[in-house]
Amino acid sequence: MRLWRTLRQNIRDLRFQTKIMLSFMLISMIPVIILGSFCYQEAKSSLIKQSKSDLKAALDQGALALNSQLDVYNKLMNFLSFNQEIINSANHTYTSMYEMYDQLTHVIDQNFNTARYLNTGVEQITLYTGSNLLAHGSTVRPLNDIKQKQWYQMLMKSVDVLWFTDNKEIFAVRRIINTKQKDPKENVLHARVNYNSLFKPFDPLLSQGSEILVKDTYGKSIYASPGIEGYTSSDNTDSLDTLHWKNTKYTVLQSEVPISGWTVMLFKPTKIITNSAWKIIPTIGLVIVACIAAVAITANLFSRKFNSQIKRLRNNMRTVEEGALEVTVTSTSKDEIGDLIRGFGNMVDKTKVLIDKVYIEEISRKEYEMKALQAQINPHFLYNALSLINWRAIRIHATDISEMAQLLSTFYRTTLNKGNNIISVSDELLNVQSYIQIQLNMHSNSFEVEYQIDEAILSYYMPNLMLQPLIENAIIHGIENREEEEGSKIILSGEMVEECIIFKVKDNGVGIPQERLNLLLKSQSIGYGLKNVNDRAMLMYGPEYGLSITSILGLGTEVTFRFPSKRFEGSSDL
Repeated sequence: MRLWRTLRQNIRDLRFQTKIMLSFMLISMIPVIILGSFCYQEAKSSLIKQSKSDLKAALDQGALALNSQLDVYNKLMNFLSFNQEIINSANHTYTSMYEMYDQLTHVIDQNFNTARYLNTGVEQITLYTGSNLLAHGSTVRPLNDIKQKQWYQMLMKSVDVLWFTDNKEIFAVRRIINTKQKDPKENVLHARVNYNSLFKPFDPLLSQGSEILVKDTYGKSIYASPGIEGYTSSDNTDSLDTLHWKNTKYTVLQSEVPISGWTVMLFKPTKIITNSAWKIIPTIGLVIVACIAAVAITANLFSRKFNSQIKRLRNNMRTVEEGALEVTVTSTSKDEIGDLIRGFGNMVDKTKVLIDKVYIEEISRKEYEMKALQAQINPHFLYNALSLINWRAIRIHATDISEMAQLLSTFYRTTLNKGNNIISVSDELLNVQSYIQIQLNMHSNSFEVEYQIDEAILSYYMPNLMLQPLIENAIIHGIENREEEEGSKIILSGEMVEECIIFKVKDNGVGIPQERLNLLLKSQSIGYGLKNVNDRAMLMYGPEYGLSITSILGLGTEVTFRFPSKRFEGSSDL
């Protein structure tokens, strides 16, 4: 915050010519930077779109190659499934071992080996049969071996070639359907293909920094390149075409494999795609710098031209400040600077007239009026009159008149306070005590006053005439309205609390209604001088100081005056 205030002040202190030049440059730089940024974004967007298009084409080509390979395997599975020799061998009930051996070696093994020889990507072909054929290595297995597999029930409901995966084992399965027998046996043809060779079409994409993920129709991962292993669809909290994975942002593209229903997803680090866009930044940067340099030169020339008349006006103002009321700068232009120069000349001319008229005539007249006013309110006349009343009262032994004259003398002496607004706490208390004693005399001592003053506050200073209105309100609006005069009491207390002086005036009068209490310090009420005291305190010390009032109807009122403690050694003229 301090740094910001310092920066703002430094900007304010700049020369006007510098401010004009900087403003001109700032206004001109905004469209230049916006235009440069727009060009960069458009070029970047175009390059990224082209890169994505190339990647999508390569991905579609790889998916098409995978689809073609699966199509070959599907045709192989269909060929073997419809091979009548294999169908007969799988559905026959054998009665001799020789017949069984002949079918295993000359029909099943021969056909399966030929198929594998012609399709090197097929690693193993297995017939799972419900006949009484004995297990023959991995070529023939009993049907019970697969009945517990999850995919078996799905296969039994289908007549197509289905593809499944188990970890890194990918295989195709198909039912062998016999339509020539009444009661055919259940037989399943199973072919496992080479995992790595199947996804070989994606090697060019992997070599360019992409990652490949292949999912089946159920969303299960079939193949994942090393950089994306462990990823699942639930990990993606971004949109469909972006992904954050292991602190890397990827651009995501998808393609479908129609035969198997698989989805191929390509993940390419976005920074690799956008790297080509960074090459245009130096060119755009050079153009922006050249534009800024041209703007700076133009701004300097214009600011010098605009500021020339202001400089002349400033020099003329300094001459006037030194006392020479002569205008040496003129202008015929009708712009704001011309108006300012002409206005300055008119002001100087009027100032000369005002000096001759007001300063010489009016000020002199005010001095005479002030002296006459001071003579009228000279406190010495009042003191001398009260002193004469006191002396004559003593001569005729009228002690009550003498006491009243002395109290009035003390009250007005402390009230006038030699014209100062600040008074010591001790003198303010003396003023209040004189006022209270006068009120006691006027009310025939019908109420009691108790003082609870901490002597530590007497040497501090405060605004004068702050306590007297509080006492006056307690008497007039509190004590005097009681039905019974006996027991009426006012307590004046003063103490130091956390570097603040707090005075409290408490009475046991009739109290103040709540609706009036809420308005005492907000509006000027007839008969209540509390708002004036509160406004004066807040004006001098701030809104956190001043008066607060609490009152209970029928029990009394307490007014609290709070102000900061200040000690002014050696002087009370503040």
